[in-house]
Amino acid sequence: MTEKELKKMNRYQLLSLLIAQTKRADELEERLAEAEKKLKDRELSFASLGSLAEASLQVSGVLEAAQEAADLYLAAAKKQAEEILTQAREQASADSRAEEADETQV
Repeated sequence: MTEKELKKMNRYQLLSLLIAQTKRADELEERLAEAEKKLKDRELSFASLGSLAEASLQVSGVLEAAQEAADLYLAAAKKQAEEILTQAREQASADSRAEEADETQV
């Protein structure tokens, strides 16, 4: 509206226009607040994505360390099993020779 058109308006019309403009300003402020909230939420989402990536790398490191520990444990268990198997074979061989010696003496 031009200034000339505003000067031609009576008080009631001016007041109605002022009320309408106030309502419009309030609506725009609400929309702005919503947009700012959405922006803040997105910023937090992007920040958490960075945190998730860092956490993923840390978990990956933990998993690698756990795998190394499991591999070491498995190697130690295999070595121990081989030692036990060797001792059992030696014992069985000794028992077998002892039985043969007993049989030849009888």
